Amino acid sequence: MENFNRLNDLYFKKLLGDKKRKNLTLSFLNGVLNKDDENYFTDISFLDKDNEPLTLDGKLSKLDIRADLNDGTQVDIEVQVCPFKFMAERSVYYWSKMYSEQLEKGAEYKKLKKAIAINLLAFDYLEDERDWHNIYNLLNVKSHNKLTDHIEIHFLELPKFTLRDMRKIRTSEAWIAYFSGKYSKKELEEIAMTTPAIKEAVEFEDTFLQDKIERRAYEQREKAIRDYYSCMNLYKEDMNINIIS
Repeated sequence: MENFNRLNDLYFKKLLGDKKRKNLTLSFLNGVLNKDDENYFTDISFLDKDNEPLTLDGKLSKLDIRADLNDGTQVDIEVQVCPFKFMAERSVYYWSKMYSEQLEKGAEYKKLKKAIAINLLAFDYLEDERDWHNIYNLLNVKSHNKLTDHIEIHFLELPKFTLRDMRKIRTSEAWIAYFSGKYSKKELEEIAMTTPAIKEAVEFEDTFLQDKIERRAYEQREKAIRDYYSCMNLYKEDMNINIIS
């Protein structure tokens, strides 16, 4: 299928939010978090969040995957398709909830585990950054020493990504190449030769698209996002006309 949107919320969650394919989620996380053979995550447990309000910003443009990793690390993966200028504030807010919800009343602070927020964005967000992958911690403004390793927030901006050498591709680059939609099936097959998880993802994608029910649901979600963009553009046009007149 041409122009298949791999960031479609229904597809993305079925691909990386299903325990039947947790090996793919672990591949994605270990790649993005730059884990090596000695400290990579080996297991993951998905956590279902409460249903959120049916808003355009939430329902149509954001996806959330919450999980615990085998060492107790908490992780939150957010996909944002529509541009949203308060992405940083929202990410910190969701991170803080994830971190604070670890402790029950009266529990000791030493039981707190690291919490990682990963934001996968289909738009340019960090105007002063050129790299596609930027990581934020809590640092001393003078010495730049880290206060704690418990907070870690990632921004992955797909439009900024360009694959430089397909022969020396890292796992994180393979996944971003897959989700970016910039590369053909033939190029993805070449990437899959060095990153087996991508081969499995492409095979799952084919199965997903052959399922009439799944494909129909996917198309309905895409239509909802297109309608959202159309409404926003009309609103901006009306505002400009009113300002000029």
